[in-house]
Amino acid sequence: MNHLSVVNDYLARFSDDWKNFTIDGVHYLDPAFLETKDLDIFGRHSLFQYICTASTIWGQDQLAEWLSRPDKNISEIKKRQQAVEELAHKQEFSMRYETAARSLRSLPYDTAKKIMQEFFQTQNKLIQQPNSAVKFIIYFFPVMTLAFFAAALLNFQQQTALSCFLLFTTFQLILSLLTYQRHSKLLAPIYKMNQTITPYRRLINLLEKETFDSPYLSSLQCELTENNSASSALLELEQIADSVVVRHNLFALILCNSLFLYDFHCARKYMKWKDLYQNSLQNWLTTIGKAEALISLGAISLTKETHSMPQLSNQHHPKLSATNIRHPLIKESLAIGNDVELIHAACIITGSNMSGKTTFMRSIGINLVLAYSGGYCTADSFHVSVMELCTSMRTQDNISEGISTFYAELIRIKKMVELSSQHTPMISLIDEIYKGTNTKDRIYAALETVRTLAKPYAFVIVTTHDFELCDLENDKQIDAENYYFSEYYEQDKIRFDYKIKKGRSSTSNARDLLRMAGILK
Repeated sequence: MNHLSVVNDYLARFSDDWKNFTIDGVHYLDPAFLETKDLDIFGRHSLFQYICTASTIWGQDQLAEWLSRPDKNISEIKKRQQAVEELAHKQEFSMRYETAARSLRSLPYDTAKKIMQEFFQTQNKLIQQPNSAVKFIIYFFPVMTLAFFAAALLNFQQQTALSCFLLFTTFQLILSLLTYQRHSKLLAPIYKMNQTITPYRRLINLLEKETFDSPYLSSLQCELTENNSASSALLELEQIADSVVVRHNLFALILCNSLFLYDFHCARKYMKWKDLYQNSLQNWLTTIGKAEALISLGAISLTKETHSMPQLSNQHHPKLSATNIRHPLIKESLAIGNDVELIHAACIITGSNMSGKTTFMRSIGINLVLAYSGGYCTADSFHVSVMELCTSMRTQDNISEGISTFYAELIRIKKMVELSSQHTPMISLIDEIYKGTNTKDRIYAALETVRTLAKPYAFVIVTTHDFELCDLENDKQIDAENYYFSEYYEQDKIRFDYKIKKGRSSTSNARDLLRMAGILK
């Protein structure tokens, strides 16, 4: 059933059915990283929702971290790329790995997170192993209890043996009741984890047994086998968890504790396990998550005919060149590809409404996120240098803080300017620059902003309806070039080809759109 669910999810990515996936990463949206909102990285109908194949919280967290905080270390990105490519070619292994984790989706993210936090909080507490006196009691009393019970059954001093048996069981039961809360507090997180330990163990077992060629995957495998086998350790914890489940049956709790001091033995086994493995467990779970995130970054190669592994370079002068670049969240049969090669520092894009300016810009941004994460992008080829990615697209006002749309955009562009002043290689994507203010101020502010951001070490791409910005192409102070999108009319209907062209737009369609909406006659 889990395997069928995995297969169906891949099939859903060929249509728009993936938009119904429950895992969308909306909780990863962070005001400190507004680029993720601009580029639809998290939330409904987002990149995360499309590519995430991870079922564990560790895999989802790792994928979110790579997408929201793209790596700038080119050697690390390339190691990750090799791992993503290898897993993309190991389709059978990847499917088995996804299937093994799929049952973990029955727990909502917040619930699973809370369970693991409680477990690690218990792990980190300084709980001592029982001293010699306690060890003597938890072994001696159960042995004597069973011995007197056996004597009573064999009619050996039956009356005395039965009295001693009842005395010992009563003592053990009272002792268990006195320590019940302490043991429950210690063992409760393990009980809550009972349903998750087995899938974790299976995932680790799959990673331990697989043969990998890429250095990154080999290093993950070493994390699991460096000292003791991680899967063996998880098997022990699984057995302890099964034992703890028994004590949640009232009859079994009374019987087992009165005969064997069951709670004491469960606690002793867990504390012994904790002493051996508590320092390794977090690394093992992180390793599981990294493998899931790597598989997710390879999902595009299995669901998009147009895809490639980006070619990265590390240079101070930025580079971006792509052929047939597409937006990964648009159904492939409807997506229109464009070629782009940024040679000039500033790119001014004009065009009529709905002609494709913003989608083109987001195509560049979202593919940059994929490239720096180590995953496939949706282009026939994608060559890019490592640079900071800044965006200003979905700027919103904030009434409670007295921030207008214009001021909100100013704040974001101010950050770009500050970053540029540090001579950091970067690319800035600004949609409908300064749309929140009047025409005169907008044109003046936009011209000065583009001049400030366009540097030999920085690209700036701006969409606008103000043709005055196109004059920057002739400005000797900066290196700028004009591009545009256009529309055409067919049978009195407006059509778009969504292809970018060099030059400046000479058309507008506002009147036609108003007429089509019935506002104008």
